[in-house]
Amino acid sequence: MDTRASGSGELASGTASVPPAVRFPPMSPGLDDRVSALRRRLGAFGWLYALVAVPIFTDWIENGSLPTSPRGWLTEVCGGIVIAALVTRVRRDQRALEALARSDSLTGLLNRRSFEAALEVECARARRSGEPLSVVYLDIDRFKAINDRFGHAAGDQVLRQLAVAIGATIRARVDGGFRLGGDEFALLLPSSTREQAAAVVERIRSFCAVHDPRWAVGAFQFSAGIVAFDGGESAEALLTRSDHAMYVDKVARRIGSS
Repeated sequence: MDTRASGSGELASGTASVPPAVRFPPMSPGLDDRVSALRRRLGAFGWLYALVAVPIFTDWIENGSLPTSPRGWLTEVCGGIVIAALVTRVRRDQRALEALARSDSLTGLLNRRSFEAALEVECARARRSGEPLSVVYLDIDRFKAINDRFGHAAGDQVLRQLAVAIGATIRARVDGGFRLGGDEFALLLPSSTREQAAAVVERIRSFCAVHDPRWAVGAFQFSAGIVAFDGGESAEALLTRSDHAMYVDKVARRIGSS
């Protein structure tokens, strides 16, 4: 587990219990998944690399043959290199803009737009493969009271703390952590049962408690709605169920603390 400090960076004086390790079933991407991954790597402007050959083709069209001298080939190669460099820069700038559009500027997590797109993809994949898929809807408890008592800067820090805990706990390049807006977050856990998702949530709680004592004593808490994909429902229905489960958990936590 990543031991990056979040928030104030101060360690709690006590240690929180850590749940046992959870075994996740192996991922087995199919042909469609591999093709989709290749398309994402190439991006929308990958076809522009075909322009590298334009100088050679134009020379062949104009002269009826390819260059016959070393100088001619050098000119064509240099032209192709310049085009390739320009295309690389365009693609890099395009990826940077796409990353900004997909990310939450405060926490660094992916945003709601990214979550909705990823949820559609993972539901379709789970429907095809029959592998489990779990979604977790997280909501920080009494977040308005935190802002009123400690200030909005402290509220932002709490959001960042939870984001760091999510990033340190979920599986890199497999699971997804998202900030949906305000004090709401979501986890997308492919190839994970509901029980495994519940263990991930407890690890996030433990991480927060270890790295900031205010989480350990209950000053900061979050509620979690954990649901598993039933194999036939839509992405929207799955999200609605997780949202409802989160509110059920929030009510239960309020009753338990009263």
